[in-house]
Formats: sequence, C-alpha cells, structure tokens
Amino acid sequence: MSDIYKNPKYYDIAFSWRDIPLETDVFEESMRRYSRIPVRHVFEPACGNSPHMGEFIKRGYKYTGIDKSRAMLDYARKKTGPGFCAELICADISGFAIKNKADFAYIMLGSLYIKSEEELVSHFDSVSGALKKGGLYFLDWCVQFDCPDGKIQSWKKRSGNCRVKATYSCEIINKISQTIGETLRLDVTEGVKQKTFVNHSVKKAIYPQEFLNFMAGRRDFEFIGWWNNWNLEEPLTGSEKIVRPIIIIRKI
Repeated sequence: MSDIYKNPKYYDIAFSWRDIPLETDVFEESMRRYSRIPVRHVFEPACGNSPHMGEFIKRGYKYTGIDKSRAMLDYARKKTGPGFCAELICADISGFAIKNKADFAYIMLGSLYIKSEEELVSHFDSVSGALKKGGLYFLDWCVQFDCPDGKIQSWKKRSGNCRVKATYSCEIINKISQTIGETLRLDVTEGVKQKTFVNHSVKKAIYPQEFLNFMAGRRDFEFIGWWNNWNLEEPLTGSEKIVRPIIIIRKI
C-alpha cells in the first residue's frame, strides 16, 4: 500500500464529486457579502491538487497555494498553462509566509491539520500575515460540530478506465488533547491493474465554542458566521443535521 498524497491522480478522481464552479460561486458570493476589499488574489493553504485553481484563474483571479506534498503541487502545476497566473509553494500550514498578500483565503475539506494549540495559533498568525485587512478566510468543515463516531463512509468515482472506491473514517484518539485520527483508503482499478493507497492522519479537533473563544481572543480576525451545506442562506443553529459546514472570518 502506498501513500495517497504521493498519487494525486487517484485522489483527484476520488474527490471529483465536488461541483467546482458552484463552490467557486459560493466563494464569490461570500466576497460580495462580507469582504471589505476588492478580490483579485486568492490564497489556499493545504491546497493539495488545487481543484479550484483553474476555475479561479478562468474568472480572472491570481492564485497562490501552499502544500507540504511536492507530488500534489507537481500534479497541480501540470494543470496550469501559458498565461496562468498561479504560484504553488511547498510549505507546512502550521507556519508559512507568502510574498504578496492575498485578498481572500480558503481551506477545504477539513484540511486544517494541526496537532496542538501552538500550531493552531501559528497557523492563524501565518494566515493573518498572508491576508490583507478586510479580506476573508473561508473554512470548509474545519470545526468539529459532530463528535467522531468511527463510522465508515464510502463512495465510488470513475474517470475513463480508472475506477476509485474511497473509504473514510474518523475516530477519537485522546479526549483530553482532543486528537482525532482520520483514515482515507483508495481502492483503485485501472484497466486490469488493482492498487490500494492508504493515508492515516492525526489532528486536533476544534469544537464550535472553542473556535469562537479562540476568535474572541485574537485582535486580527473577527467572526462573521457559520452556515450549513455551503449555503449562505442556512446559518447554523446547532439543531440541524450538519453537512459540510462553512465558516467565514475577516481580517481586521
């Protein structure tokens, strides 16, 4: 079995269920509603294979992404072409810097992989340094509204002669340190060949009130709101079934 992040083609196929143009529409609606500055430059920490990069560039934005996986970044670079305004940097999200500040930042699919309070602070310090005042930071599924229960989620996607079955589970490792373990497995059938890729990762769970308290203690961000299922017309109340919650904060 091999590391998923060293095989970005299959990761890309597995997560191709996302509607990238629609999600980019939500980004732009967030900018229109809540940003206090014009947005020309977007920044994605933990960008992976940069699935939104092409759509942003097509809409006239400059794109910067960072990720610690060189394989993912190399895969993303292959999607750029002449005239594409993109910068891809190998760096860890727990501490980084970019040359030119962005107008909007976003992090996808719970990719806030930090393991301690110190790393959490360092991450938001780094984002603060990378984002202009008045700009937004959009977080997708980065706060734990439901407790991990270890249940297995599975789905299948196909591209050409390549079929990918993805299996994901999340469970609590330590209740005191709030660490949780995630396992993602990809079973790939490509023609007559079969391969399996697995990734195990550990991160600190961040709970809703904890996140609000963390924001209240910072002088460089303000909490704007949180919504369910990528819908800015569905603010979270805590009583509904949680589906891909999003959070927006603003640099002040």
